[in-house]
Amino acid sequence: MGTTPEITFRSMTLADIPTVAEIDEMCFSEDGWDEDFFIEELRDVNSDYIVGEIDGKVIACGGIKIYLDEAEGMTIAVLPEFQGRGIGKKLLIELLKNAKLRGAKSMIFEVRVSNVPALHIYQKFGFKIIGRMKRYYMSGDDALTMRANLEDLKC
Repeated sequence: MGTTPEITFRSMTLADIPTVAEIDEMCFSEDGWDEDFFIEELRDVNSDYIVGEIDGKVIACGGIKIYLDEAEGMTIAVLPEFQGRGIGKKLLIELLKNAKLRGAKSMIFEVRVSNVPALHIYQKFGFKIIGRMKRYYMSGDDALTMRANLEDLKC
Protein backbone atom coordinates (compact mmCIF):
# COMPACT_ATOMS: atom_id res chain seq x y z
CA MET A 1 0.00 0.00 0.00
CA GLY A 2 2.74 2.50 0.76
CA THR A 3 2.48 5.93 2.24
CA THR A 4 -0.25 8.33 1.25
CA PRO A 5 0.68 11.90 0.32
CA GLU A 6 -0.97 14.74 2.24
CA ILE A 7 -4.73 14.91 1.75
CA THR A 8 -6.60 18.21 1.91
CA PHE A 9 -10.33 18.73 2.29
CA ARG A 10 -12.54 21.46 0.88
CA SER A 11 -16.18 22.09 0.07
CA MET A 12 -17.47 20.33 -3.02
CA THR A 13 -18.28 22.54 -6.03
CA LEU A 14 -20.36 21.96 -9.14
CA ALA A 15 -17.12 21.39 -11.07
CA ASP A 16 -16.36 18.39 -8.81
CA ILE A 17 -19.63 16.60 -9.51
CA PRO A 18 -18.59 14.44 -12.52
CA THR A 19 -15.59 13.14 -10.57
CA VAL A 20 -17.57 12.67 -7.36
CA ALA A 21 -20.33 10.75 -9.17
CA GLU A 22 -17.68 8.52 -10.74
CA ILE A 23 -16.06 7.83 -7.34
CA ASP A 24 -19.45 7.07 -5.79
CA GLU A 25 -20.27 4.68 -8.65
CA MET A 26 -16.90 2.90 -8.29
CA CYS A 27 -17.44 2.43 -4.58
CA PHE A 28 -21.11 1.55 -4.53
CA SER A 29 -21.83 0.13 -8.03
CA GLU A 30 -25.60 -0.26 -8.33
CA ASP A 31 -26.22 1.93 -5.28
CA GLY A 32 -24.04 4.86 -6.42
CA TRP A 33 -25.59 8.25 -6.98
CA ASP A 34 -25.55 10.08 -10.29
CA GLU A 35 -24.59 13.65 -11.13
CA ASP A 36 -28.17 14.93 -10.83
CA PHE A 37 -28.35 13.70 -7.24
CA PHE A 38 -25.17 15.58 -6.29
CA ILE A 39 -26.35 18.75 -8.05
CA GLU A 40 -29.54 18.68 -5.97
CA GLU A 41 -27.55 18.03 -2.81
CA LEU A 42 -25.32 21.07 -3.42
CA ARG A 43 -28.45 23.21 -3.86
CA ASP A 44 -29.91 21.96 -0.55
CA VAL A 45 -29.01 24.35 2.29
CA ASN A 46 -29.22 21.43 4.73
CA SER A 47 -26.49 19.50 2.91
CA ASP A 48 -22.74 19.78 3.39
CA TYR A 49 -20.44 17.93 0.98
CA ILE A 50 -16.67 17.87 0.96
CA VAL A 51 -14.00 16.38 -1.25
CA GLY A 52 -10.55 15.10 -0.40
CA GLU A 53 -7.69 15.92 -2.74
CA ILE A 54 -4.16 14.63 -3.14
CA ASP A 55 -1.90 16.69 -5.39
CA GLY A 56 -4.98 18.54 -6.74
CA LYS A 57 -6.84 15.33 -7.70
CA VAL A 58 -10.19 14.56 -6.07
CA ILE A 59 -9.90 11.06 -4.61
CA ALA A 60 -12.66 11.05 -1.98
CA CYS A 61 -15.99 12.61 -1.13
CA GLY A 62 -18.37 12.71 1.76
CA GLY A 63 -21.58 14.40 2.68
CA ILE A 64 -24.03 15.02 5.47
CA LYS A 65 -27.50 16.44 5.69
CA ILE A 66 -28.68 18.29 8.80
CA TYR A 67 -32.22 17.78 10.10
CA LEU A 68 -32.80 20.04 13.13
CA ASP A 69 -30.09 18.84 15.54
CA GLU A 70 -29.25 15.52 13.84
CA ALA A 71 -26.88 14.93 10.95
CA GLU A 72 -27.37 12.10 8.51
CA GLY A 73 -24.28 10.75 6.81
CA MET A 74 -25.12 10.62 3.12
CA THR A 75 -21.94 9.10 1.70
CA ILE A 76 -18.27 8.48 2.32
CA ALA A 77 -16.43 7.25 -0.76
CA VAL A 78 -12.72 6.84 -1.45
CA LEU A 79 -11.24 5.78 -4.78
CA PRO A 80 -10.45 2.06 -4.52
CA GLU A 81 -6.70 2.54 -5.04
CA PHE A 82 -6.60 4.86 -1.99
CA GLN A 83 -8.71 2.69 0.33
CA GLY A 84 -7.12 1.16 3.40
CA ARG A 85 -4.88 4.18 4.06
CA GLY A 86 -6.95 6.01 6.66
CA ILE A 87 -8.54 8.45 4.21
CA GLY A 88 -12.08 7.33 5.03
CA LYS A 89 -11.36 7.92 8.72
CA LYS A 90 -10.02 11.42 8.02
CA LEU A 91 -13.06 12.16 5.87
CA LEU A 92 -15.37 11.00 8.66
CA ILE A 93 -13.57 13.30 11.12
CA GLU A 94 -14.14 16.26 8.77
CA LEU A 95 -17.83 15.39 8.43
CA LEU A 96 -18.20 15.07 12.21
CA LYS A 97 -16.55 18.47 12.71
CA ASN A 98 -18.84 20.03 10.10
CA ALA A 99 -21.92 18.48 11.70
CA LYS A 100 -20.93 19.83 15.12
CA LEU A 101 -20.26 23.31 13.67
CA ARG A 102 -23.74 23.27 12.13
CA GLY A 103 -25.34 22.47 15.49
CA ALA A 104 -25.92 18.75 15.17
CA LYS A 105 -25.94 16.85 18.44
CA SER A 106 -26.03 13.38 16.88
CA MET A 107 -25.26 11.67 13.58
CA ILE A 108 -26.64 8.59 11.88
CA PHE A 109 -25.29 6.48 9.03
CA GLU A 110 -26.69 3.53 7.14
CA VAL A 111 -23.95 0.96 6.52
CA ARG A 112 -24.02 -2.20 4.44
CA VAL A 113 -23.74 -5.18 6.82
CA SER A 114 -20.87 -6.57 4.74
CA ASN A 115 -18.85 -3.32 4.88
CA VAL A 116 -16.70 -4.47 7.80
CA PRO A 117 -14.02 -1.75 7.46
CA ALA A 118 -16.66 1.01 7.67
CA LEU A 119 -18.41 -0.69 10.58
CA HIS A 120 -15.12 -0.82 12.51
CA ILE A 121 -14.36 2.85 11.86
CA TYR A 122 -17.82 3.97 12.94
CA GLN A 123 -17.66 1.83 16.08
CA LYS A 124 -14.25 3.33 16.96
CA PHE A 125 -15.91 6.75 16.83
CA GLY A 126 -18.68 5.69 19.19
CA PHE A 127 -21.39 4.84 16.68
CA LYS A 128 -23.80 2.20 17.98
CA ILE A 129 -26.10 -0.01 15.94
CA ILE A 130 -29.69 1.11 16.51
CA GLY A 131 -31.48 -0.81 13.77
CA ARG A 132 -31.33 -3.05 10.75
CA MET A 133 -33.11 -2.43 7.45
CA LYS A 134 -33.77 -5.60 5.50
CA ARG A 135 -32.90 -5.57 1.80
CA TYR A 136 -32.10 -1.82 1.95
CA TYR A 137 -29.65 -1.89 -0.97
CA MET A 138 -30.49 -2.74 -4.57
CA SER A 139 -28.34 -5.88 -4.25
CA GLY A 140 -30.67 -7.09 -1.51
CA ASP A 141 -28.10 -6.54 1.25
CA ASP A 142 -29.27 -5.32 4.63
CA ALA A 143 -28.16 -2.01 6.13
CA LEU A 144 -27.34 -1.30 9.73
CA THR A 145 -28.38 2.08 11.08
CA MET A 146 -25.69 3.48 13.37
CA ARG A 147 -25.92 6.53 15.60
CA ALA A 148 -23.45 8.55 17.67
CA ASN A 149 -23.87 11.38 20.14
CA LEU A 150 -21.60 14.13 18.76
CA GLU A 151 -21.28 15.82 22.13
CA ASP A 152 -19.36 12.77 23.36
CA LEU A 153 -16.91 12.74 20.43
CA LYS A 154 -13.50 14.32 20.56
CA CYS A 155 -12.71 15.55 17.07
